[in-house]
Amino acid sequence: MAKVVKLRLRVLLAEREWEQKDLAERTTLSARTISELYNNKTKSYTKHAIDELVNVFDIKDMNELFKIVDDEKEEI
Repeated sequence: MAKVVKLRLRVLLAEREWEQKDLAERTTLSARTISELYNNKTKSYTKHAIDELVNVFDIKDMNELFKIVDDEKEEI
């Protein structure tokens, strides 16, 4: 079974009781980019997007932002 990296954006937003639009208001990321990140539809992550997320969520460890899962369909 292949392992894949998933962004934990859904979890991070839920912990803060934010919606995607709240994140868009707090960052320079577009609503489309946030939606793609939220749904793990991106093939790669730009440094700019990671920097924005790290700052807005005050991430201290990349494990807070990403999770390795056993299957591409596995939810986090």
